[in-house]
Amino acid sequence: MKKLSPQQVAKLHNHLIHIGSTDVLVDELLDHLACEIEYRMWTGFMFEAAMNIVLEQVNVEAVRQLHTTYQTELAMTDEQLRQASLDDIVFEFRNKAYGAYDLRRAYNTALRNAFIMALGLCMMLMAMMDLMSRKTWSYFSLTGAVWLIGISAVTYASVSWYLQQNHKQEMSTR
Repeated sequence: MKKLSPQQVAKLHNHLIHIGSTDVLVDELLDHLACEIEYRMWTGFMFEAAMNIVLEQVNVEAVRQLHTTYQTELAMTDEQLRQASLDDIVFEFRNKAYGAYDLRRAYNTALRNAFIMALGLCMMLMAMMDLMSRKTWSYFSLTGAVWLIGISAVTYASVSWYLQQNHKQEMSTR
């Protein structure tokens, strides 16, 4: 597939600025339109012809309507900004449906669960090694207590992960 040169991308960028696109929309539109032009060039059109075909679809009114939609649906009000988390601010003019937003929001929980799971498995391994060396087992010994704490930690992390997955699945079906 043919790629646009930096001069061609600059020409497309200047056109978008000229028809009223804002900084928020320029990158999104530029990427989309460049892909469309590259596709047309791949099918046999020269750059100028491909650009004219694509730009016929992108008029001033379409850019204004897209800008209005962006502002009303994706932009936060001042009140929302005061209450927003850092993730909400980072993803303010971005499509949150791709998955990165959900991953960032779930990061702290996933990190906590991974830490608890690793700690629990480590405690269980230590108890198992002590069992092998002593050849005796009692839940009322220090080793037994470490084993039970390890089992509890692994169970807690597993159940927490399971509930988080169920909650995520319920949210996606709504």
